Amino acid sequence: MMSVTYFENQLEITPALANNSHCIALLNATTLNVGEFDLPHYLSPFELNVINRRKNPQAKQEYLATRLVLKYLVKTACSSYASLKLCDISSEFNPDNSKLELHIKNTTGVISCCISHSHGFVGAALNVASTQFGFDIEKISLKRPFNKLAKHFYHPAEVSLITDTDNITTQAHHFFRIWTLKEALAKATSRPIAQLLSPNVFNELNNTQLTACSNTVVGAHNDMFDISVVAKKSTDWRCSFISLKALSSKLAFK
Repeated sequence: MMSVTYFENQLEITPALANNSHCIALLNATTLNVGEFDLPHYLSPFELNVINRRKNPQAKQEYLATRLVLKYLVKTACSSYASLKLCDISSEFNPDNSKLELHIKNTTGVISCCISHSHGFVGAALNVASTQFGFDIEKISLKRPFNKLAKHFYHPAEVSLITDTDNITTQAHHFFRIWTLKEALAKATSRPIAQLLSPNVFNELNNTQLTACSNTVVGAHNDMFDISVVAKKSTDWRCSFISLKALSSKLAFK
């Protein structure tokens, strides 16, 4: 079965950010205290406007965390931007290509990027070459009615992958693996996720000639999270955990 390939393609998790231009940085953001930050120092005016409209504390926390990680990656992966002020790097969604982009103040520089977050666990990556690339993170929850959701939204072949076992944990892992693959594919191909819910994601991956790899990691609150990457050469992509301490030492916050 084609689906087996995608379940077995393991996304590499490395201990250090060895290659920041092809690395997804993962951060447990649950201990990030937004109130301790002088936000105009870290965020662009555009980003300040966005975060100030967020009412939910976790939404604010995840927004700040993803932007800090993106700016960390810019300053470590792009030597010409190493001395930039953080507020001069601005993340803005481009509706023309459905991509998140980083704009560098007073330059024409634009860097394509991708973010994902779930329950206080965040990931961010630069896509410097602007290739087809997307990734998604989802908390694996046994409390979600995933069988019911799958039967309502997923392709029958995908539903079978979930219901063919009586083991609830395996069912949940299969449900969320299919979900992260769909979300990652949507981001890589700039398609709305609604268009990819009912088609068989494994056929879609084959049709687009994109490859995928996935893994399960322990994230915020010691919960399990599924992460999938879809890209032209997804074997080039890997994940690394970054600590708040490492982030703060590079970006100079306490």
